[in-house]
Amino acid sequence: MSAVVWLHGDSLSIVDPALTAQPTAPALFVFDRPFLSSHRIAFPRLAFMYGGVRDIAAARSAPTDIRVGSVAEELAQFAREHGATELHATENPTPEFGTILTGVRERFPELRVVVHPAERLTTFSGPVTKFFGFWKKVQGEVLSGGDLFRGLDLPPSPESKPQRDHRTRWRK
Repeated sequence: MSAVVWLHGDSLSIVDPALTAQPTAPALFVFDRPFLSSHRIAFPRLAFMYGGVRDIAAARSAPTDIRVGSVAEELAQFAREHGATELHATENPTPEFGTILTGVRERFPELRVVVHPAERLTTFSGPVTKFFGFWKKVQGEVLSGGDLFRGLDLPPSPESKPQRDHRTRWRK
């Protein structure tokens, strides 16, 4: 059994569940040309996604590729190139996620698709209308640590670096 991993815009993490389940499998991120042609995506967002994939690639020993095209076509081709029998992906709530997986199954019916549940950062289940209102409700739970930051080498806190105050004097 050979596997490949699909990295999508909502799974760009070195602790992504699909990557964690298949740490030695080749992974692929696809910039969706049809989507990008029909939607206005700001360059900083594209750069952020590219940087996320680059960071994942640097943290893994397995190959991590980036392609541009139709996601379903590129995933099916990538799986064939690697002789894969399984495609692993982390769930995504968007309708496009299901459409893409259907497209992969149509192009490569023998490929078994394994969808891993996404890691929840909070137990909050109410409606989210504005980010800051949501953040006020969940920040204590999210920032309390727990397993959220386990295994990550985080940069030092801002308090450990000299900072300038409002009078441009250095303070410690």
